[in-house]
Amino acid sequence: MSASERLVLGIDIGGTNMRFALVDEEQNMTAFERLDTQSVFVGVEHPTEKLAECIRAYCGRNLDGKMPLAVSIGFPSTINRERTVVVQTPNIACIPDNYAVVEELGGALGIPVYINRDVNNLLFFDLADLGLTDCDCVAGIYFGTGIGNAVLVNGKIMLGRNGVAAELGHLPVYGNKRVCKCGNVGCLETVVSGIALEEIQAEHFPDTSIKKMFATHMDTTIMQDFVEGMGQAVASEVNLFDPDCVVLGGGLLQMEGFPREQLEAAVHRYARKPYPEKNLDLRYSRPNQANGTVGAAIYAFKRMADPKYL
Repeated sequence: MSASERLVLGIDIGGTNMRFALVDEEQNMTAFERLDTQSVFVGVEHPTEKLAECIRAYCGRNLDGKMPLAVSIGFPSTINRERTVVVQTPNIACIPDNYAVVEELGGALGIPVYINRDVNNLLFFDLADLGLTDCDCVAGIYFGTGIGNAVLVNGKIMLGRNGVAAELGHLPVYGNKRVCKCGNVGCLETVVSGIALEEIQAEHFPDTSIKKMFATHMDTTIMQDFVEGMGQAVASEVNLFDPDCVVLGGGLLQMEGFPREQLEAAVHRYARKPYPEKNLDLRYSRPNQANGTVGAAIYAFKRMADPKYL
């Protein structure tokens, strides 16, 4: 078996960049690259052809034109339970709805293609990276553009009847009248997310870079309330699942001056007493642009080892 046949091409799709990497079964990563997401999906009549072209070009640069064992892609989307179709991507309008990626891209490339929610792949990476693979229940909460959420229960990622479980960001908040990009009114991520932070910045601190919001304005009530809301969101999941561990990550937590201690205090404040608050275990995802690509490969190897694994 050649080297290329032992490698999976992991792809992590974000609003700005698509990230590519080759990953082996020991989770060693090589050939990390970034590509502009808009160039693949915006104004493109046939996104599968464009994506296949990008993958072939990547393999030409890094595998002498050979193809990997499989391609595994994380989408910031809802995905059907069978893990074959991207149903909806609210925060990246250029990705089409009801996009049959597995059938179309797999047919174009001639190799297996696996798709998953990007946040599920992030949790797969964090479980391995943080030594949590033996845990029965782990909640991953990632504060980025929206609120990414994945939950491991009984050793498997929870999917739900339709494959769209663990949408913490789309829990309705009483009294919240804001319209979410998903189409519903009152979703949590309209008030606690990167989208919400951008609105605060535009309305209250237009002269401050979004990256400096925590470093510059944590003495204000509105920013203190924002972090308090993040803590409430985490505590809500803690109270629902009583997890062995909660993994926290995402771009907001990586911003300059983000007040981790204040966030943790808020989580403890709203977590139910005495348990699960008393022995709550909070961990942090390691900041790395490649986490999602490695997680995508971990998922692919699981699927190849057990065709019934979703």
